[in-house]
Amino acid sequence: MTMKPTSTSTELLMVGTLLAPFVYLAMIWNQLPAQVITHYDFAGHPNGSMPKETAAAVMGALSLVLYLALRFLPRIDPKGHLQTANYEKLRFVVMLSLATIVGWMWYTAQHKVAQQSALIPLFAILGVMLAGIGNYITTVKPNWVVGIRTPWTLENETVWRKTHRMGGRLMVVGGLLSAVLALVLPMPCGLWVVTGITLLASLIPVVYSYIYYRQEKSHQLN
Repeated sequence: MTMKPTSTSTELLMVGTLLAPFVYLAMIWNQLPAQVITHYDFAGHPNGSMPKETAAAVMGALSLVLYLALRFLPRIDPKGHLQTANYEKLRFVVMLSLATIVGWMWYTAQHKVAQQSALIPLFAILGVMLAGIGNYITTVKPNWVVGIRTPWTLENETVWRKTHRMGGRLMVVGGLLSAVLALVLPMPCGLWVVTGITLLASLIPVVYSYIYYRQEKSHQLN
């Protein structure tokens, strides 16, 4: 199957989204401290930092790698099912989430946002991203690179479809719930709850795919 190329306007939107936090960075560069906090523990305390020059280079490299990976991922899918309008929406959700996280990192460094307050929006953003991914995978066709790829979903198209419908809805609910709880629960309780919801939303579909696969096999034998 020939892969339909993405439009120029779509790529400009993707690139512009990833560049936005770096335009902001250029505007506030002289207001940033020499060291930028880049990592926190689950209590909300910073336990890692970088010189702002290194942080800018690392975030720039990460953004570039993400763009290239998602841009050319459809080329390695033997089934050719990824180059769709829905996949472009997935790309945008992931890139917008990364751009928002990077922009928030610069903002917190510039304004010296309190340690725990800096983490809360990050987990809310990740929850929204999980919901966006879940919305996409409810309709994703079988492929080798995106989705809930277990031995059972890859072997049986019915198992794939059922698993992704259930898993996608679970991720939407779990992601939105995580975003809300991240904003309302006190730290660090909120982070543990959000992490637990995210893990459950990711692991339950895997278990479900195996159970449904066994049911399908049993029906075929009978």
